Amino acid sequence: MSGSSGVLRRARVGVSVVFAVCGAAFATWTARVPAVQENLGLGAGELAVGLFGLAASSVAALMAAGPLITAIGSRKGAIAGAVILCAGLPLVAFAPNLAVLVPALVVLGAGNSLIDVSMNAHAARVEQAYGRPIFAGFHAFWSVGGLAGSGVAGLSAALQIPIGVHFPAAAAVLILIALWATTRCFLGGPDQGQGQSAFALPGKAVIPMGAIAFAGFLAEGTVNDWGAVFLTSVSGASEAVGSLGYVAFSIAMIAVRLTVDRLTGRIGVVTSMRVAAVVTVAGFALVAAIPVPTFGILGFVVIGLGVAAIVPLAWSSAARRQPENPGQAIAAVATCGYIGFLIGPVLVGPLAETIGYRSALACVGLLIITVYFLAPTVRITDRSQ
Repeated sequence: MSGSSGVLRRARVGVSVVFAVCGAAFATWTARVPAVQENLGLGAGELAVGLFGLAASSVAALMAAGPLITAIGSRKGAIAGAVILCAGLPLVAFAPNLAVLVPALVVLGAGNSLIDVSMNAHAARVEQAYGRPIFAGFHAFWSVGGLAGSGVAGLSAALQIPIGVHFPAAAAVLILIALWATTRCFLGGPDQGQGQSAFALPGKAVIPMGAIAFAGFLAEGTVNDWGAVFLTSVSGASEAVGSLGYVAFSIAMIAVRLTVDRLTGRIGVVTSMRVAAVVTVAGFALVAAIPVPTFGILGFVVIGLGVAAIVPLAWSSAARRQPENPGQAIAAVATCGYIGFLIGPVLVGPLAETIGYRSALACVGLLIITVYFLAPTVRITDRSQ
């Protein structure tokens, strides 16, 4: 892609903003799940039904996102995804019962997946125009948005602001920001591959990237869902200290994603991926080996430092491996990744009951070793690799 430096800088800002909007919108929901559960009087089993609807729609939308983006382009896909995602928040807030909550969460999940694939496809387009690695930096803004959304949600809960007020207000602000970013900042013109056959299968070259994304997302989802439980149940930390594990993990991920692009530009994507895999494995080993709160939190920081680079590098490499249709490649890799994010933590529970939490986390760490050996598949043919 060509364009003036000003246009590219504006596009980079716009994509970063949309990543932040996506993170903030989804965090708005996740941080106030207890309020939704309490308002509707849902038991754990009933809530699980709603969460399954969210997960199922997320995966289904990921599978549909590739053909849709091929047809309409990543810019229009991001606009549609932002509208659907933000519309899902008030639908969830005003759901009177489980029967209405499930389809509301389906809308939320579908919107999240569509904007996710679209913004990553446009990020790949901007990165290609820049001619150097900048992809991980976009993912940093998703984490920044997530922390901001969680912070506002926590404040809203502390002030006892009902979700019927919080969710519509957040949705209104976020959709306005997203529409500004997509309509005023995104690159114009068609994407590479736009208008081609919408239902073509992704190339075999992106399959290893899908496996890498699966492992990376599985590790991230495990820390998200089980980090605090591990610190409190195994390490003996208090609930307050247990929550610090995820906060430290998130901050470490943001720090890496803001800086890893420069490192990748210097040492190459293969070496960067291998370093990320080794660091992630070391973090899981530290958590599993020393069940003490301080070392547990430190271990989650180390995991964050490693896993932060894995998924952005896989997505960027997939787009560059299939330049004739990068949106389709990213959708395929994203589907593999989110399957890992969704089913991985579910498998950790039964595994922990069988062999213990420490061994279960060690198994996740061992899985990341595969990323080290798959790293050469992300090599792009240029002098920097």
